[in-house]
Amino acid sequence: MQLLPKIHLGIHKLGLVGLYLTGLAACATAPVSLMDSQPDTTLARGESAQMHFFTNISDFDTGVQLSGGSRYGLRIQLLSNWIDGSIAENESGLDIDERGFANSQMAWPWLRHFRRSSNHQWFELMLYQPRCAGESLAGISDLEFDESSSSYYFVANCDGKLALFVNDSYVTYANNAGYANIALSRVD
Repeated sequence: MQLLPKIHLGIHKLGLVGLYLTGLAACATAPVSLMDSQPDTTLARGESAQMHFFTNISDFDTGVQLSGGSRYGLRIQLLSNWIDGSIAENESGLDIDERGFANSQMAWPWLRHFRRSSNHQWFELMLYQPRCAGESLAGISDLEFDESSSSYYFVANCDGKLALFVNDSYVTYANNAGYANIALSRVD
C-alpha cells in the first residue's frame, strides 16, 4: 500500500514537470509575423518593404514576391543580440550578427553536419525562394556588400516569394534569440 502514494506523488511531479516544460515551450514559440496577415507584396523599382525578422523562425516568410532577374538590396538593422543557445559571440569575440559564427564556437565539432547549409557559417542569415529553392539558396556571405549604403545586393533567381532563416539545425530553432529590422528594396 505504501507504493501507491509514492507512485501517485511521482505522477504528480511528472505532471508539474510537464506543465513547466509546456510553459517553457510557450515562451519559445515563434512570434507571428505581421506580414502574414497581409497579401504578398510585389515591389516596383525603387520601392521597399520593412519586416521584423526573428531568428527562432525556421522559414520566415517575408511576404514579398521577387521578380526573376531583378536586383534587390537588403539592409539589416539588429534590434537585439542574436544568440544561438548559449553562443552569443563569434570566433572574434564580437556579438553575433547576420554573418554568423564559425564551427569552432560549437561545443562539439561534429555538429557542423547538422547545419541546414554546410557551405555557410552557423547562424548566417540565409535567403531562398521556395519556388526555386535549390538555385536561389544563398548566405549573406554570398551577396555583394556595399559599405557606403550598408546594404547587401542580390539578383532574384525566379519569380516567387523570398524566405529567410538563420543557418541552424532544424531541431534547434527554439533556443535562438534575437531579431532584426530588414529593409528589402528593388533596385532594378
